[in-house]
Amino acid sequence: MNTEEFVNFVRLALSGNDSDVRLYLGKLIRKMRKSDPETAARLEDLLKGEPKRQSTVMRRGVAPSPSSAQTPTTSDDIPLIKQFVESKVDKPVLSEDIKKSLEQVILEREKADLLAKNGLSPSSSVIFQGPPGVGKTMTAKWLADQLDVPFYILDLTAVMSSLLGKTGNNLRSVIDFAKSHPCVLLLDEIDAIAKKRSDEADVGELKRLVTVMLQELEDWPGNGLLIAATNHPELVDPALWRRFDLEITFQLPSPELVEVAIQTFLDTDHKRFEPWIELMVDKFSRSSFSDIKRSITRLRRQRLLEPTAFEESLTEQLLPNFEVMSQKDRIDAAVRLVSHFSMSQQKASKLTKVSRDTIRKRLKA
Repeated sequence: MNTEEFVNFVRLALSGNDSDVRLYLGKLIRKMRKSDPETAARLEDLLKGEPKRQSTVMRRGVAPSPSSAQTPTTSDDIPLIKQFVESKVDKPVLSEDIKKSLEQVILEREKADLLAKNGLSPSSSVIFQGPPGVGKTMTAKWLADQLDVPFYILDLTAVMSSLLGKTGNNLRSVIDFAKSHPCVLLLDEIDAIAKKRSDEADVGELKRLVTVMLQELEDWPGNGLLIAATNHPELVDPALWRRFDLEITFQLPSPELVEVAIQTFLDTDHKRFEPWIELMVDKFSRSSFSDIKRSITRLRRQRLLEPTAFEESLTEQLLPNFEVMSQKDRIDAAVRLVSHFSMSQQKASKLTKVSRDTIRKRLKA
């Protein structure tokens, strides 16, 4: 820690704002991981061990950056943005094309001087599109961690719940704050504030928000990053969409990524669940990452709480709904349960409603 960093840390500590202290300490830990990993690990243990003394929602006070920017609030002093303070951010499970796009964003900032010498600047705005639960917010949080800058999310409820005519001012206040220092600002559900201006169902105030966004995107600073996310790209005004430097499409995970996600979410329990991985991949195909994580966490808890009946219960939970399957698919499933998962022919027959005779014939074939 150099002198300037020490002074900033003391200033934040004396302000009494626990979230800001945690944010700055997290930044120092990330910086120290290469130069002094032992001290970084000790600080990280302290950070994890100490309970937070306040909400992660930003409040008025000293801002987490040396710029001392004022946290934006409504006229009723309600925070307009949320800040997430985490010493360790999990890496999202991403497809190769998304990885390459994000690596490009990171590289552009690492080579910002080279770009500037050639009259170019890093991408400063990105729009994420895709169904819920596929990792858009987690990816934005991880990207902020990689860029080593604060991460903020627009509180859409606070922005929209103000008196009519104030919504545009609220949005400008958030944007001015984000532009005042390097950070990543996520505008989640941007379709709610940037709908097509041809939509006659919206009042004039909401249509003016598109104009605000169009103006602000034109000169977003290169040392910051604006990320918009939407589950409904068809609702976003096309003129605004074209202003974003980069568009990234998230989709439901492929079978390969489902398996990666399962192994990631199983964490230290991976070996204990290894016999059922293949069943899990089948079960969670066409599921979102968030649904997979929720299900895996539930199964891990169940294994600890009900160890005796867990194996039989797990197998039944992971099996498909045989009642809606064709006869051919049920036969294939029954044979697979016996050959791949060492299930008895009797039990496979009972579960799939396929005769043991049929299963035996298929196994011999």
